[in-house]
Amino acid sequence: MHRGLLIVLNTLALLALAEGAARLAERIHPETAGIGDITFAYSPYRMLKMTQGPWPLNREGFRARELETYRNSFLIEFLGGSVCVGVGDDPGATVPERLETALRKAGLARAEVLNLCQGGATSAEELAIFLEYGRPLHPEVVLSFDGANDLMHPRPIGDDDAPNLPYRNAQIEARVNGQDGVSHIALARVAARLAGRFRTPAPAQGPPVAESAILDSYLDHLAAVRTLAEADRALYAIVFQPTLHYQKPWSKAESAMWRSRRPGDGEPLTGLIRKRYGHARDAITVWASSGGVALYDLSLTFSETAATVYSDSVHFRGPLGYQLLFADLERQGLIERIRTRYREWESGL
Repeated sequence: MHRGLLIVLNTLALLALAEGAARLAERIHPETAGIGDITFAYSPYRMLKMTQGPWPLNREGFRARELETYRNSFLIEFLGGSVCVGVGDDPGATVPERLETALRKAGLARAEVLNLCQGGATSAEELAIFLEYGRPLHPEVVLSFDGANDLMHPRPIGDDDAPNLPYRNAQIEARVNGQDGVSHIALARVAARLAGRFRTPAPAQGPPVAESAILDSYLDHLAAVRTLAEADRALYAIVFQPTLHYQKPWSKAESAMWRSRRPGDGEPLTGLIRKRYGHARDAITVWASSGGVALYDLSLTFSETAATVYSDSVHFRGPLGYQLLFADLERQGLIERIRTRYREWESGL
């Protein structure tokens, strides 16, 4: 009896020490999920709410000032995912930041740019964010800077079994809120991280989601945002984002990165993304043209750039990615279009 109790106590003491060591290891080497020093809380409908990042966040988890400070300005709102947020490996100033700087230099003193983007957001979450946070601020310009999450989340490329579902919604909620019974234990988290280093990502299981359903869902949500924005007399435009896998010559570093990330299925996965992106580009071009929607297509921005731009499929390594994207937007006339709108707004004051 005494020996059994001693074994139990020793076991508990060892587990406590191991848990303490695991928590210390997490503090010294925090998990970043490969997208920078960012942590999230679960948030229904908008998927993830950033709670910590390498830049200031407001109380709603956006990379912006508090929302009420944007009232009574010529407001430009960005909707989108992590590329719009600025996730990456030291990528420098984001597209929203570069746009605000350019507008100020152009003399648009009362122009403000609000980044309402969230990591992982698809057009469905963007619509929810616009309804709750963006539309009440009465923006003059609304820009949907997206494409990758809608196209790359559903199977067989991603894990979603339908278009525009919150990406691995149940798993995210369980992991973030500690509802799976073990995710609140540091020892379990560290063990999972170590195991993940030696595990090749498995292909998504289950039947593929029909490409037509993905594109229809994407365009339907863009149409909803457009309708709401234009109902308030805002200028609406789409900024279609690029990906490593479509119309870019890879550098040696990018090739090595993708081989290490997807050693078993990298080539067919790249082929699927390339094909889906090409079809989406065609579809959104036709849709925008037929509906009179301004489209700024950035999918070809890196088509002649063999330099290292990407740190993964969509995020950038170094400032070259955002530099080239913004230069392309400027060439396509976004700044001039906003400047014209600003003059109209200013004359109506």
